Amino acid sequence: MFVDIKYYSLCIVFLIVVFSSCKIGETVHDDFALLGKNNEWTHDYAMGGPSWDMFERFPGNPVFRGYKGREWPVNGFLFSDPISKDWYLYIGLYREFYGHYKDSTNTRASICIIYKSSDKGKSWQKIGDLFPNDMTYFDDSLRYVSAPDVMVTYADGKYHMVFDWGAKNFDWEHAYRGGLGYAVAENPAGPWVVANKPIKVDSQFLHHPLLGRYWRMYAGMIIKRKKDWVLLYDMDTQPPRSWALAASTSDRPEGPYGDTKILRHVEAKTYYPPLLEYFPAFTHDGYVYLPSTSVSINRNYQYVQRVKVEDITDSSKYEVFNAGSFWHPEDVENEYWGIWGQTFSAFIDNKDDSMYLMFPSKDKKDYGTINIAKASWNHLYRKRGFNFGANEGNSFSFIKKGIDVREIDMGFKLDGIMHLIWDFHSPIDILNGWGKFSLDQNNADYKEIVLNKTSWKINVYDNGENINTIDSGSISQLRDTENRLELVEKEGKYSLIINGVECWKGQLKDNPGVVGIELDPHSYLFDNRFIVSGEIVPGYVTYGFYRALVNAGDQDSDWTFKKDDTLFLYGSGVVAKKDSSFAKWQFYGKGFSIFSPKSPLYGTVDIYLDGKLLKKISLKDAQFRKSSMVYQSDIFSQGYHAVYIESFDGPLPVDCIKVEL
Repeated sequence: MFVDIKYYSLCIVFLIVVFSSCKIGETVHDDFALLGKNNEWTHDYAMGGPSWDMFERFPGNPVFRGYKGREWPVNGFLFSDPISKDWYLYIGLYREFYGHYKDSTNTRASICIIYKSSDKGKSWQKIGDLFPNDMTYFDDSLRYVSAPDVMVTYADGKYHMVFDWGAKNFDWEHAYRGGLGYAVAENPAGPWVVANKPIKVDSQFLHHPLLGRYWRMYAGMIIKRKKDWVLLYDMDTQPPRSWALAASTSDRPEGPYGDTKILRHVEAKTYYPPLLEYFPAFTHDGYVYLPSTSVSINRNYQYVQRVKVEDITDSSKYEVFNAGSFWHPEDVENEYWGIWGQTFSAFIDNKDDSMYLMFPSKDKKDYGTINIAKASWNHLYRKRGFNFGANEGNSFSFIKKGIDVREIDMGFKLDGIMHLIWDFHSPIDILNGWGKFSLDQNNADYKEIVLNKTSWKINVYDNGENINTIDSGSISQLRDTENRLELVEKEGKYSLIINGVECWKGQLKDNPGVVGIELDPHSYLFDNRFIVSGEIVPGYVTYGFYRALVNAGDQDSDWTFKKDDTLFLYGSGVVAKKDSSFAKWQFYGKGFSIFSPKSPLYGTVDIYLDGKLLKKISLKDAQFRKSSMVYQSDIFSQGYHAVYIESFDGPLPVDCIKVEL
């Protein structure tokens, strides 16, 4: 959740007390729709999570919508002018799929346009293009440069801007023909005067990438400190798989800027969610806030860090201000894809205690949209009731403990298809590098109630051996107001009751596990009550090999994918193509067991927990051995952790990890 730090600290203390009191064998009867329970749900970069936020959309949304030839306005920057008090939107317009022109015309592949509001976002007027179409940039060879994404700050009586640029012969096969530029103006609307030289050129690291991977620099952000200027920017790999946050400093806003320092990246042996793309930052009360979004298929996971302005180049000083989905999607046509492109752009207005933000999305026709929302800065969250949404992919969140369920009582509104899940034991993994996943794969092991507006169904997945539909039926149209679903166990029999009508009663074999909610694509849930009653039991979740690759930013091309291979615990895994490689699992829990096959080809593996070497193990064997537990940890403090495995003397096999919650 994205919460005030002071409130968050109190929540942590409260949750420590709660978790310490929820011992194995004790009974739980808790309402997990209360704000105080937000950290007991999972918030995952691929699967999403519930949100208690109270952001309200502006009635005029979208402010701007894409059109033929400029289909994707999916990046932007919202700026509140401290002098005029007007608002400005700098909207980056791209062709669909970020395409580039291949002809010899002077039409730029991507541009930035400026909109202005003098009534706090109630109405907007177009000012024009950021830069003239025939403008000369750094030299004649860059005459028709593309410059879509910008950030503006006001300091020393002037407006300072950093912007992405791509030369007229830029395309994704030659992405090094770009970088970052600087411009200055007397007014937010311009005219903007571009510095004579670029402040960053991507070809600098093309042949010597940082960390062996990163060379492209984009999504620039500029921050003024007491004695210097900080340039923040994203760096990524090609093909896209991992992103890093980097910084350079200068004593002048136009540069020259010093060496690149990578601040945040997935290759670290410590916990850091993957697929995070930053842009743009905002400042408030001496802090820089750094929103980032997971570019997974659902785009509903926001991760916000903050750091004091003077400490921005010291990654050890960064605080996690948001560790999940503080934002919720809504079932409206201009937000069909959820937040898409970048994350939100925001500023805080202390005079009316408001956080105003711009967020990009796409509509059903795949045209980008630019939208505005607001919430109270000091009261961002409702005390009861969460939103949970799914856009292009499924969403899934579970309560981080094992429960022998005796009753679940939900009060909710639903558009789409919901799966209420309990007794969950399935391995969790993704299907591709963009976080697509499905729970009903081979080895699925859980019970579910599938519900839409007109029907219900009860399924039992029996460890991949059988998929049984216990019963199904129709219901009266779900109410637009609150509905009630009750799953009640009494004297060995379960009852399903929907809006007071008993739909089914019968026996189900107990196999206590975790409880959760899954949504099908383009489904939206508001849950005002989620009471779970039952006995606390040991809880475990197993994570697969593909998550370990994405968590470490590994490219698929560096691994051999094994399917229907009996050497791996669930029939699938990967083996590195070279002798030196690494992977990383990340999870919430207090213990873990690693499973792996052995063979004459494999070597020694170093196992790290949160950056600390735990043990060296050998996976070498005279014969090919089926996957089994090769390492079991001691119990450690419950929380978010990273398990990093690395091999230098043989191909690294990656199978799965079983986590104790």
